[in-house]
Amino acid sequence: MDLKSEYKSKLLSAIPVVSAMEVDITEIGLRELTLTAPLNTNINYEGTAFGGSLNTLCILSGYLLVHHTMHSEQMHIDSLVIQDSQIKYQGPVNDNFYATARVEQADRDKFLTMLKRKGTGRIKIYSSVKTGSEEGLVSFSARFVASSSSTDSVSS
Repeated sequence: MDLKSEYKSKLLSAIPVVSAMEVDITEIGLRELTLTAPLNTNINYEGTAFGGSLNTLCILSGYLLVHHTMHSEQMHIDSLVIQDSQIKYQGPVNDNFYATARVEQADRDKFLTMLKRKGTGRIKIYSSVKTGSEEGLVSFSARFVASSSSTDSVSS
């Protein structure tokens, strides 16, 4: 099973809304991850994307990026939660949409170092939503907190 299929299977079994939203994974990288969802299953009364679906896709993209960060370092995840977030809706979303989560390299490095040293780390993730023709429709930032019992000692 490839990584996209593995992660999608985990999301579907752990987070029921993923199925209803018809979320799919389009890109996975060390510092960037993109999810997509169709407008027709995430639509509001006015025919645009429902704000709750946009927020959820941003959270999911960030959550999965943090999960992937730990997975790529062979770290066991004991807990992964969102600590806080901020979202700004900058225009209506009128088509199928994508949420791309990104992390700065310095933030990623600090997060992994803290996880290895202390067993707990915080990481800031930024997500943005676009459609096939429009970008910057939603901007999102969140801080996630993770813990891992598989900690290695890291020399200073």
